Amino acid sequence: MIRVSSDVPNWWTKSFLGSSTGRETGVPVLLNGRAGIGKTVMSGELAHRQRSRYVDVGWIDAAAAGSGRLAERVDACLAAFHGGTGPRLLVLDGVSTPEDVVGCLPRDETRVLITSRTDAGLWHRVARVIQVPVLSRNESVCLLRTLVPALGEDDALRLAGALDDLPLALENAASWLTSGMTPQQVLEQLEASASSLLGGCRSTDFPRSLAGRLSEAMKALATGSQEERWMLRLLHALAVLGPKPFPTRALRGDRWEMPDGESQYLLTLPTLHRRLGGLHDRGLINLRAGWAELDDISGAVIRDLLAARRQDQAGAFALAEQLLVAAVPERAASEEAWSDWALAAPPVLAFDPASIQTGPGRKALLDTYSYLVDSGRYMEAIDGLGKLRAAWAEYLTCHRDDDLVVMSVLARAHFGCGHFEDAEQLNLQVYWEREEKLGPRHPGTLEASVCYALDLGAKGYYSEACNLAEQSWLEQCRLFGQESRQAMRTASHMARLRTPQDPDHAYHLGRRVHRLQVKHLGVHHQHTLDTAHHLALCLVALNEFRQALPLLKETLKYRRDTLPPGHPDTLWTAAHYYLLSADLGRQVPQSALRGTYDGLRGFFDGDHQVVRLLAAMAEC
Repeated sequence: MIRVSSDVPNWWTKSFLGSSTGRETGVPVLLNGRAGIGKTVMSGELAHRQRSRYVDVGWIDAAAAGSGRLAERVDACLAAFHGGTGPRLLVLDGVSTPEDVVGCLPRDETRVLITSRTDAGLWHRVARVIQVPVLSRNESVCLLRTLVPALGEDDALRLAGALDDLPLALENAASWLTSGMTPQQVLEQLEASASSLLGGCRSTDFPRSLAGRLSEAMKALATGSQEERWMLRLLHALAVLGPKPFPTRALRGDRWEMPDGESQYLLTLPTLHRRLGGLHDRGLINLRAGWAELDDISGAVIRDLLAARRQDQAGAFALAEQLLVAAVPERAASEEAWSDWALAAPPVLAFDPASIQTGPGRKALLDTYSYLVDSGRYMEAIDGLGKLRAAWAEYLTCHRDDDLVVMSVLARAHFGCGHFEDAEQLNLQVYWEREEKLGPRHPGTLEASVCYALDLGAKGYYSEACNLAEQSWLEQCRLFGQESRQAMRTASHMARLRTPQDPDHAYHLGRRVHRLQVKHLGVHHQHTLDTAHHLALCLVALNEFRQALPLLKETLKYRRDTLPPGHPDTLWTAAHYYLLSADLGRQVPQSALRGTYDGLRGFFDGDHQVVRLLAAMAEC
């Protein structure tokens, strides 16, 4: 048995024995904490240390007895105690709920120690609760190196982090190490099959493995009421949504249709939270304001167990996909919804795209990648969309329209980080196919043609780019009106494309567009700020430097107020503002120059003209 170090404070012993102030000592004591944290070992250690204080000590494995037979086991244990006077100790290990024991607690002087992972809030009227803390990282490393003396500190640190500092998991890993596995093999096995690693080698201190304990908890739900079976499906869904927490606060609406085999059932927001609360009460998930999560190790074990249960796994992924669809904002990835997207994006992006089976699920994922592009996370979007196209290869072959949407988002990501050749190839393909299939005047074709025009402008083909953009703008004006968002956006791009050849014309066009955008979108909208930025560049081209500088300064302020830190649009505006300030003899802080240079280097290489100028100014 693992002995608790003598230099660890005996807070749990003191609490169990009671204080000298006369505090009631007949109340049961509960050791509470997550699975694998060491409640069983601590209760055994307490019984061992205090054995001399009691006439008899009894131990009942409540999880093995089951709630229906626990009262019988308690009665039998009390009857088996030897005669004589004096206190007795009864340990009830692994109790599921307070209801399982409240009717069978002894009424005499027998002291009762209970262990349970069930939410501590349910126990306060029944027992004095002691929350078992998780090991610190140093304690975890010390435990591993005590069990495996040859283990190096670096390897111990890696293992402790991967095993979430859980004593049961740490001892399991140690047993594999002493059987000949290397630390790297243990980590790889944990990644490949957590349930095998954490269930296949039991220790003498822990009667049941961590995987075994989770299996028992899931079996209890599976054989319980219909409500408990739905709680189990929700637990499975949270596991496949992991390891990141799921933002329940992001869920839209108050009810959703959920598939149930051949039928549908309605899941309401109160029902969902009731089931989340049930899982939390059983110590299976953690809940904090607006978030639900499984700890990393439990999630890995459950995902691994699901891999062997195909039907349960399919149900888990289906429910998880429905929850993701409900969490994604209804609006496209626009800045008005960025706070909502910041909540929804992590679990959506962590979800395996190959597991998405429905149209709403695919749209939710593509909208999330649009959000990544709009928020300046270009390389993340390029990498993720590449994996998505590989995972959806068969589907996209049969659904070309969806593939064109993926290509459009991917092209925007490439354009954002200066991969103009890649962006041009993608946009041109989308433009040609949409023109052939949808016609030249379809809104989707017009949007693709404007993107292709920007690619041409980036390569210096300004005349061709302006002509193509103008044709699209005229059609958008006809379809939606000159003051529509689409037409205003294209007109802004036209002004940008005309600047190198005709800055005066570009300036007047930009002024008209800017006034319309301020009127319809507001001064802080990113389309308005894009136009303002390029309007300032028109003024620079016209040698109106002193008019351009305050416009850039104002635009930079609004960018910083509305965009995430380090957004490339903010960096571009800052770069042009600092360069113009320096040209006008204004002092520019070196820290600001360096920060802007470092940020832009994350998107562009040193060959870009603006990046080179910043490097020279910042003395990089």
